[in-house]
Amino acid sequence: MEIIERIKGMFKGKPRSKSRHCDYNSVEECPYNSLKECKFDKSVCHLKEHEKGQRKSNKSTMIVLVVALFGLIAYILIAIVSRNDDFSFAYSEYVYAIGGGIALSVVTGAILALVIDLPMRLKDYEQSFVNALSSNNYLKSLDETRLTNLRNQITEQLHKTKAPSMPKGLIKIDQRICELLRLPYYSRYSHTVVCSRSNEHPEYIEKEHTIEYRLVNPYSVNHQAVEFIKFTNLVLLKNGDSPNSISGLKIRCGIDGKEKEDISNRFDLKSEPIEDDFYNNRITLSDKDNPDSNGIRIEFDDNIEVDMKYKILVHESDPCFTKRLQHPAKNFRLFYTCVQSDHKLYGQIFGTELKQSDVSIKYTNNSICLETYDWLLPDNGAMVVMLKN
Repeated sequence: MEIIERIKGMFKGKPRSKSRHCDYNSVEECPYNSLKECKFDKSVCHLKEHEKGQRKSNKSTMIVLVVALFGLIAYILIAIVSRNDDFSFAYSEYVYAIGGGIALSVVTGAILALVIDLPMRLKDYEQSFVNALSSNNYLKSLDETRLTNLRNQITEQLHKTKAPSMPKGLIKIDQRICELLRLPYYSRYSHTVVCSRSNEHPEYIEKEHTIEYRLVNPYSVNHQAVEFIKFTNLVLLKNGDSPNSISGLKIRCGIDGKEKEDISNRFDLKSEPIEDDFYNNRITLSDKDNPDSNGIRIEFDDNIEVDMKYKILVHESDPCFTKRLQHPAKNFRLFYTCVQSDHKLYGQIFGTELKQSDVSIKYTNNSICLETYDWLLPDNGAMVVMLKN
């Protein structure tokens, strides 16, 4: 039985995440053109109620038209039969005349039912035109490729109209920002660094890193996302020293709300010399099963939560620490502390379109905490400098 269950599991597809609840408040806000396209939970759906009202109105109109059609067919049949001598009987002339009058009355009544309600019809037509002009139903009907091309044309036209000498490269920045909307983002990202003098290597500072973040897939209803858990550390080695730069690396990952699991057995650390103005060694993370990969590949539907801990040895002549983000971050926090009291810390957050009011920098004894309350884009981050008093 166990073998059979395993075979079934091999052919069983991966379960998709359940549709989330729709947060749109009206039909105008809804990005979908029909209920069939919507992947959200439809228990409370404005689009559903809107389509139900349209179907009810269309059903009433259809009933009136069917009644008028039957009445017209009946009148034609009565007119044909009344002129055929084979169907004549006593008082047949009066019966056909009465039947024809009734059929004609049905046709006339059905037509009047549509015509007399002319003000309401005009109001409906007016509302339909207004909705067509003011709503984004046309945009909802376009596929992704046409929408992207339309947005690019609008962006270029918007900038070129008042700035005909605007370089194309600046317009592409706007397009790049729009592309980030489809990619995963950090709902929170926390990084803690604790520095202390190494006992085994007196010329080196041991830094203990603790990283915790939650990565969210904004397209979770439609398709999966992929994350590469990775890092790159540039290290300065002097006088031919080659200490074990990174130790105690441990990574735990929880996918789509599941309990976090240790995936430390999946990675390898690669150390290679580089030619740089200051650093001469680079340490990267790679997958054991795929050494050429750029990190550990993780597929997820809605979100993943990652914890990472490791220690790294840094030469005392390297006082700078720079943190750059891989994805956009809604909230970013860096806590940096030094055990030795003979050091002073200075730090700053750098980011595109970041305001000073959205940044918090707090100094305590031998520690600094930098935090943002607005979006940071990829390659934005923070820098800390540790100097002796």
